[in-house]
Amino acid sequence: MSPQEWLKVLQAGYLQGFVRRGGSTVKFGVVENPQDMTAIVQGLADVAREEGYVTVQVEARRTKVQLIDLLFHEMARQIDWDELALQFVKKLFKDNKRKIAEQANECQWASLASLNECEVAALQRDVNSWLESALYRDFEMSREFRLALIQLCLAQLDAPPGESVVAGAIKSWFRGDLKQMAPLKKMLIFQKVCRNNARDLIASLAHFLRLVGKSGLVMSIDISAFLESSGKGKASHGMTYTASSVMDGYEMLRQFIDGCDEIQSFALVVLTPSAFLSNQKLGLNRYEALKLRIWDDVRDKTRQNPFAPLVRLSGQEENLDESRLVSKAVNRKDDVQHQRVIEALRAGVPSPGVVQALGCSQPTVKSKFQEMLQDAQASIHKGWTTKGILVEGGFGTGKSHLLESLRQMALEAKFVCSKVVISKETPLYSPALMFSAAIGAADIPSRRGDALSEVAGDLNFQGPQYGEFYEWVHRQGGEIDGRFAATLFLYERMVNDPELSHRMIRFWAGDPLSDTEIKRYLKACDSSVSYRFERVSPMEMALQRCKFVSRLMIAAGYSGWILLIDEAEIIGRYSFKQRAQSYAELARWLGRLEASSFADLGYKSGLASVIALTDDFQSAILEEKGDREKVPEKLRETGSETDLVLSRQAEQGMRLIECERVPLVNPYDQLIEEIYHKIRAIHGAAYAWEPPQVPTIEQLSSTRMREYVKGWITEWDLKRLDPDRSVDLELTEVNHDYSEDTELESGHEEVLGPALAET
Repeated sequence: MSPQEWLKVLQAGYLQGFVRRGGSTVKFGVVENPQDMTAIVQGLADVAREEGYVTVQVEARRTKVQLIDLLFHEMARQIDWDELALQFVKKLFKDNKRKIAEQANECQWASLASLNECEVAALQRDVNSWLESALYRDFEMSREFRLALIQLCLAQLDAPPGESVVAGAIKSWFRGDLKQMAPLKKMLIFQKVCRNNARDLIASLAHFLRLVGKSGLVMSIDISAFLESSGKGKASHGMTYTASSVMDGYEMLRQFIDGCDEIQSFALVVLTPSAFLSNQKLGLNRYEALKLRIWDDVRDKTRQNPFAPLVRLSGQEENLDESRLVSKAVNRKDDVQHQRVIEALRAGVPSPGVVQALGCSQPTVKSKFQEMLQDAQASIHKGWTTKGILVEGGFGTGKSHLLESLRQMALEAKFVCSKVVISKETPLYSPALMFSAAIGAADIPSRRGDALSEVAGDLNFQGPQYGEFYEWVHRQGGEIDGRFAATLFLYERMVNDPELSHRMIRFWAGDPLSDTEIKRYLKACDSSVSYRFERVSPMEMALQRCKFVSRLMIAAGYSGWILLIDEAEIIGRYSFKQRAQSYAELARWLGRLEASSFADLGYKSGLASVIALTDDFQSAILEEKGDREKVPEKLRETGSETDLVLSRQAEQGMRLIECERVPLVNPYDQLIEEIYHKIRAIHGAAYAWEPPQVPTIEQLSSTRMREYVKGWITEWDLKRLDPDRSVDLELTEVNHDYSEDTELESGHEEVLGPALAET
């Protein structure tokens, strides 16, 4: 497909309707001719601005795009925050039937009060009330973003507009130029833009643009630099990337794809050179989690699907009928939701909308999960361990779909729920990184932003649940270190000190807080209670945080904490020692480890896990690679007591893989027929047409549900564009690669090295 034709698809098929009405999408363009790259970036920006979008262009040579916080900083540098804030203020005045000047220099308190024939103080009260209603109570945006935008809006009415110290600090905070947080603390913003909050800030920005009246946000990222890596840090033509950084970048892009349902009116267009498909060291084949979401494993033999997640761009013309690119659906809300479902299915992503639309036909697992939820909720008072569930299924058989269905069940039962995808940055063998990923991904119904802050804010210090929790935390010789008792005491005693409260919550979430700081805070509030801080390794501190946070959630009125751990099969690519530790951690998360005081995370904590694994893992790794015999044997040979304990724990994990896997139900004729009719109806509703009956891909025992679904959608997409042209589909096998990958090694000391004190 030519770049010009693809831009028409993006404009007519997405920007003019779907994205403008609230949908989001991530598209990859593989550019055959490098000289076309600049023209495509500029062409996309031109059509996006023509359609009323705010545009951002990012180039990996100039920005470390694998770091989500630096990506947001670059976005913020390209946005005129003052202009957006002023437009929003003008909209507020008009919505509230007040007069406002058109020129920015006339939009000041005194002038506007005179224009509206009222006192300045009265107008200020009104504007503050409007901002509270329109921004502060809009929970589609994170709390930090709401607070920042309120101040930016107020600054536009000062003289000179937008030049206050506070406004300057906010813009510097967005852009990553703020050295100290002191100017923002009085606005209750206490942390810099970082991994914890950058993704929520991007989603908040996209939502705010809709409030202003913009069509949305369109961002292009040129990742050509990923394929030019020399591993030397920087070169004369810009940044270069190590293989490890490239994988981090692919993981960041994968998260954008998976999170499309959580963001409004956002289009991310990723542009790559053709080496993206052929470079075995740095290209798409290197990172399976991303490949599974964008690879056209079901495609027509002679032409591309222009709506596919990945399109190859060359000089070849497709001669598309532009009128057929546009959805003619008229029900704005429903057709966007239907198109969201189709977009997710094209990428093989089981979004919440997909699961709600198609349901989940795994009754055995769902029944076991319901029992697990009941056990987890009762675990504190019954004094038992909640045993987790290990599910297995082949690629494309619906493991991730099942986990999303279980997530919705958990949220409906008032559990906090975290879906964790095992990856390079979230290795199963590291309790600290697993905890960090779990707390960062924690979901609470109908709220955006930091989940732990929301949980802590729900604590009722006078309630019986909190009383039980406080007693457990402060129990002498108890299960957790005195740092948790001290910080909980400080949080309760100093709840009216927002900065201190924030520091306590961030400590619980995994941020460092030195013993000296804790003691200083205790002294400042005249605490007569003394706390003893033991020497605790980072690994054990992470495990203690898991148990503390889970109990905290129950104290706040939630049922417990559920972890859904996906793509655990990546442990087959770890080094020997990391695989051994991963088997032990798998047993720990499933509530089956009994070799140390903190092995049993599920004991009386309300914490429980479901882990998804491929169905060929046992045969490929435990048997063919020989881990079942080699792992315990090699560990015992060292004679180390630590390795002997690890040997027993790893054996427990491997035994679970062998004996306690719950297999997914494979597609059967009736299920295939039901899903076919559901998706056909959704496709028809999304594009306001009558999809023809299409032949189903040959029903073999090896055919995956993913292949059926992608085959139907591909044929309908192509038939909608050209009803008279035949479609001839071909399938490409996508198999798991279990070869060891050194880039997955990170040598975390809390796992593989000596115990270190946390100070």
